Amino acid sequence: MKAICKDNISYEKQLIEKGLDEFLMMENAGVELANFIKKKSKKIHNAKILFLLGTGGNGADGLVAIRHLKKASAYVLAYKKSTMFLKQEQILQNIGFEFLQEEPCFEDFDIIVDCVFGSGLNKALDEKLQGIIQKISQSKAIKIACDIPSGLGQDVCFKADYTLCMGVVKEKLLEDFAKEFVGKIKIAHLGLKIQAQSTSGFLLERKDLKLIQKKCSFNKGDLGHVYIFANKSAGTLAGLGALEFGSGLVSLVAKESFSPLLMLKDTIESKINAAAIGMGLNDLSILKDERLQSVPLVLDANCFQNADLTLYLNRKDVVLTPHPKEFSMLLKLYMNKNIQVEEIQKKRFFYVKEFSKQFECVLVLKGANPIIAQKDKLFVVNCGNEALAKAGSGDVLSGMIAALLGAKFSALEAAKNAVLAHALVAKDYKKNKNSFDALKLIKGLKCL
Repeated sequence: MKAICKDNISYEKQLIEKGLDEFLMMENAGVELANFIKKKSKKIHNAKILFLLGTGGNGADGLVAIRHLKKASAYVLAYKKSTMFLKQEQILQNIGFEFLQEEPCFEDFDIIVDCVFGSGLNKALDEKLQGIIQKISQSKAIKIACDIPSGLGQDVCFKADYTLCMGVVKEKLLEDFAKEFVGKIKIAHLGLKIQAQSTSGFLLERKDLKLIQKKCSFNKGDLGHVYIFANKSAGTLAGLGALEFGSGLVSLVAKESFSPLLMLKDTIESKINAAAIGMGLNDLSILKDERLQSVPLVLDANCFQNADLTLYLNRKDVVLTPHPKEFSMLLKLYMNKNIQVEEIQKKRFFYVKEFSKQFECVLVLKGANPIIAQKDKLFVVNCGNEALAKAGSGDVLSGMIAALLGAKFSALEAAKNAVLAHALVAKDYKKNKNSFDALKLIKGLKCL
């Protein structure tokens, strides 16, 4: 897991308390950036590298990196120069480095590095920089952003292939609107590898995945009996998702299904270890059933329009899996906040935290970068992709979470691992992303 922070300030303060000063941290950041550029340029013969520099700390990081590269060009934007930038600029001038005086032809370069603003941007990009960024977007060069792509969250933004975070991953990089612009996120160490104290959450990685572990002596009953309360189509997908993810028995409460692997039930007839409820289901009277009081649950889809959801919001063994529009409904019905989807998507972390402060259940806010939260614990998965943007993907996820609940994972652990596995299957799909669907998602679970 990688720590997530709102900004660099608290982390850098920790490093200063350990003995590092700003100059040394900047030197370390620049060296890390230079080494990353060297790695990416290995396969390019006589790679032409361009640094686009602002005049604050981010630009100064770029100046340090230039010193540690054999050859690079730099174009400085005409902003007021900070003390640290002037110091690093003078060092380069002392060794004879010459800055470009006119705007370069960006198509001439193999690698373009954005060191304009980083996390220091608190205003809209000026017209000149917007024009430069739009020209760079036409280039086939490898694009690297230092810390945060300039303009992230605005109409015009540097579109990076890689973002090298200074010290820690910033929350802003994991908002859904950032997905298209940040590329692959990497971390540069600023001199000491220490755990950030004021983390806002953690970014989950493949190595964090925990699956159901079967023992040789297990029988199907040892792996949990999951009930699915859904319609025929969504219920089949959820049920197959639960089976492929390790559940021993899956019963679909419906008149029929699309698979002989699922048992059909009229109601709860035997031992139940977990349940997933709501996918395409119009009759939600099951939510009033007292037999569900001690059963771990996944609540999805139509549940978010039902008043009986209040019975489950303060249960620690319940997982809610809304998409942004459904989350907007939850905020309105149960927190009296009339927040539109567009606003939620701009501040997903903020609204997830607000919801989780008030309720005990686990929340999975679905999206390009799903957020999993329970009280003050928060996790993000960013390894999924556009292949999951297809009907049925969420139904499979509900079944996967239910499978882990049935195998006695806690609600938070079930949500974390199911969401991570869900994303990894899409990431590992090598064919045209448009051809991916819920059945391929279920099939891909066997390859984890």
